[in-house]
Amino acid sequence: MQRHDTDVLVIGAGLVGAACALRLAQAGRQVCLVDAQPPGQGASFGNAGHVATEQRVPLANPQVLRAAWSYLRDADGPLRLRAAYLLPLLPWLARFVWAARPSALARGIAALVALQQTALDDLTDLMGQAGIADLLHHDGYLRVWESAAGEQVALAQAREMAALGVPGDVVAASDIRTEAPGLNAEVRGGICYPGTGHVADPHAVCTGLVDALLRAGGQLRQARVLRIEPSSDGPLAVHLQGGELLRARQVLLCAGAWSAPLAASLGYRVPLDTERGYHITVPWSAAAGTKRAQMQLRRPIASTERNVIMTPMSVGLRMTGTVEFGGLQLPPDPRRYQLLRRSMQALLPGIDTTMASEWMGFRPSLPDHLPVLGAAPRHAGMFFAFGHQHLGLTLCGVTARIMATLMQGGAPSIDLAPYRIDRW
Repeated sequence: MQRHDTDVLVIGAGLVGAACALRLAQAGRQVCLVDAQPPGQGASFGNAGHVATEQRVPLANPQVLRAAWSYLRDADGPLRLRAAYLLPLLPWLARFVWAARPSALARGIAALVALQQTALDDLTDLMGQAGIADLLHHDGYLRVWESAAGEQVALAQAREMAALGVPGDVVAASDIRTEAPGLNAEVRGGICYPGTGHVADPHAVCTGLVDALLRAGGQLRQARVLRIEPSSDGPLAVHLQGGELLRARQVLLCAGAWSAPLAASLGYRVPLDTERGYHITVPWSAAAGTKRAQMQLRRPIASTERNVIMTPMSVGLRMTGTVEFGGLQLPPDPRRYQLLRRSMQALLPGIDTTMASEWMGFRPSLPDHLPVLGAAPRHAGMFFAFGHQHLGLTLCGVTARIMATLMQGGAPSIDLAPYRIDRW
């Protein structure tokens, strides 16, 4: 068995892992980043690109519980549960319902607000230091509606967000039409959230962070981690497929949806599951002249009624949406892609989606919709940063700053108790 030693080993080369590895390398640590896939090939590859600092209420809340049944009954609804996955998901669902009770929800909101308050600033600083500031845009996003009912929902959400420190400005339909002339004429109005942002290419953000890590002296290894074990002489032992052993003074687990088995190898059982997300991306080459101008958006536009968001990317126009519970093994449901195509065509009449690429990825989600952040309670040198559900891009910068501070022996800027791994 080959054995190699390192100072810090970060497991998982998605946005969270890459960001944490870079911050640690910038602090002077010897860092090795390891993943079975090339950087940014998991959920980081295909996300919406929306820096969602407005999302400060966990999805485990009474409003979602009330709407869930109607969503599940609607074949075109934003929520799907694959029948083959119902039984495995039941324990997670029970914890989700329990996390939606008022006292737990209040704690969850406070915990999300604590992370979100500096999230955009942290991401801006991180990307600037990595030399990829040009990929981040601070133009906010629009949430539009097409009906009176949609308007009431959007305005109620805006009031809730305002109470949590997220300002929003009502935008008239005429102004929306000027900004996005290709939008459906049925759009009646919207709300702009100026304190949010978007990136032009989430995958390029991730690879840019890894490139900066390598320039800072870090290492990248493509290998599958099988398990983590304590050792008698101090360093943690990380076993790789193929028989190689890596020993590290500190290990940070950031493996997203694949984190639970590795945490379990040290005896930490976490109710981690996945919210499978879908996207289609229409390349700019699919349209020319007037049609291309109509599909070019200044910033992300979300639809209240359709529960989707469109984001202008460097490669084209991306639409993401829907949550599907189906675990890690079931194949994608092609009906989800068709739903996105219909939604894009409805919002942008005349757009040709025949050349759209399709993607499905795994959002790592815990029942209370808070990530696991912090040190392992029983193993010195072991740390966790996973389970960011829909907010991996949004929270990768603040997560990296917090974890680098903690792993350097400093005091984090926020209380990490709400995110501890043994909170269940």
